[in-house]
Amino acid sequence: MSIVDITTRAVNYSAIFDLKTLKRKKRLDHAFELLSEYGITLNIVEDRAWTKATYDLTSGHYDPITLTISVPNHTFELACKGDREALFVLFHEIGHLVLGHRALFHSSNKPPSQIEDAEWQADLFAEVVLRELGFYMDQLSFDFL
Repeated sequence: MSIVDITTRAVNYSAIFDLKTLKRKKRLDHAFELLSEYGITLNIVEDRAWTKATYDLTSGHYDPITLTISVPNHTFELACKGDREALFVLFHEIGHLVLGHRALFHSSNKPPSQIEDAEWQADLFAEVVLRELGFYMDQLSFDFL
């Protein structure tokens, strides 16, 4: 999928869910609640259960079979308050859904190109959505161990 296609889908997603207005009204939680109207489940997992299940090796998960996005409770709460990094996690997982990603293994002698990489695509989707919301993306940072 091309950069233009990913960007277009991210901008359209932002417009359909009226994210700018919801951010201004501090009601981004409403955007996440609206996912259920489209048959998408947002599974908020208790923090200890998340850590036990994932060893904190991942910050979110999208299951294309059940259309379920799972995140730990603290990530969801921070995202609802407008925390940029928590929003990135949620929009990244939503990006997998909007971009139609399926659980596939890359079968080739060489790694996928950037444009073929589903994680890179979901990252770009999240970055575009956050930029649409007025976040300055060059300062996004994650704390990795």
